[in-house]
Amino acid sequence: MLILRAVLRLTRIDTSLLACLAIFLPTLARTKNVAASTGKALPLLFICMCTFVANDLDDLEKDQINHPERPLPARQLTVEIAAVLYFLILAAALFSTRHFVTQGIAFWYYGLMTLSISYGYVVECLPSFKTVYVAIASSIPVLIVATTYPDEPQLRIAAACVFLFILGREICGDILDRHGDAESFLHRFKPPHVALFAFSVEILGLVLLVMLIRHTGDVIVVAAMVLLLAISGVYWFWLGRGRLATYLLKIQLFVGLYFLL
Repeated sequence: MLILRAVLRLTRIDTSLLACLAIFLPTLARTKNVAASTGKALPLLFICMCTFVANDLDDLEKDQINHPERPLPARQLTVEIAAVLYFLILAAALFSTRHFVTQGIAFWYYGLMTLSISYGYVVECLPSFKTVYVAIASSIPVLIVATTYPDEPQLRIAAACVFLFILGREICGDILDRHGDAESFLHRFKPPHVALFAFSVEILGLVLLVMLIRHTGDVIVVAAMVLLLAISGVYWFWLGRGRLATYLLKIQLFVGLYFLL
């Protein structure tokens, strides 16, 4: 049981499922086909899990400073087990994409795999580009939906919103981890100023999301996302609980999946 918990934490199963739902829910809402929706979403689950395992293997030394509680630095799993998991999940991602995804959109899946594999080079060689890189990669699930349904332009707006939300959250994460990370452009600025910029990016995402409002339900969802952002800001700027603040930003993104339906 302890090993299973460590594997679930290593693969960031909550975030991986969030990316999976970004394809499953809008596809199900449009096709009413559970099997087809699962087939399109399943490769994303494996791609995300594989990415997180690879990142923890690459960042082991940094995580001993920034995240000593994670499975590898805490020695809840060995590096050998993590490496075997990486290749097994990568194989599952490749085969599920080949089997379930149509050729017209398979490019996006393989592109995301390529971006995931290349992430380590960005961290080491282009650290100033890391946050934007992650935001671009994280927007691909929504771009897959937008490509599948090109007659729905609101999905492109939703993809831009996802990019901004992820960018803001990643910048906050970099502030929390800056002591163990390679020096980047953001290190030139004081953390409070960077955090203010990050939350401004989140606000910009919400402003852009207003363009998608059509019904009363849309207003309620946007209001809930504004409330989550406000609470996150209180935890960050006044209570000094950055980890909890970034977790609330993740919940905010989950709530925003409503606009993909």
